[in-house]
Amino acid sequence: MQLTDAAPENRKHTAKSELVSLAIVAAMILGGWFTLTTVLGTPTPFFVVSSGSMIPTLKVGDIIAIKNGGSIESLKVGDIIVYKYPSNMDRIIVHRVFKTVQNAEGIGVITKGDNNPSQDSWIVGPQHYLGTVIFSVPYIGYAAIWLSPPLNYALMIVIVSIILAVELRPKQSQA
Repeated sequence: MQLTDAAPENRKHTAKSELVSLAIVAAMILGGWFTLTTVLGTPTPFFVVSSGSMIPTLKVGDIIAIKNGGSIESLKVGDIIVYKYPSNMDRIIVHRVFKTVQNAEGIGVITKGDNNPSQDSWIVGPQHYLGTVIFSVPYIGYAAIWLSPPLNYALMIVIVSIILAVELRPKQSQA
């Protein structure tokens, strides 16, 4: 019994078809993301709940999807919204609209976490509002919390390297 390498042209064809398949999958993922961001009207349609302020409605580890609900004036008491914390625009908060207010800057909302004893002490203005929660998926976000940078980048590199090594290695056939 003799083992021989597959013909070089077969290896090239296999490698080419694998790369085409990967490119198609990447294009589908990018197309899906573009469609979601366009339909939902927000550049970031998904967030992971990372605190217990909205228990029992939302729990730590839930993934929420948001839709840009238009202007802040269209919000109603009881809506759950996602916004940038006015004192630190890098911090994202998900709370329920507690009441609407009018001040010198225009209309804004005061929010409250369902699990918090009192309303928030700040006013959410139009420049802070990101969108309204449209649905949540329980517990899936734990993976995103666990796989935060830089661990997620290292894991992606390892997985892609393994896939490429397995798919592009020379195939052996039996004669």
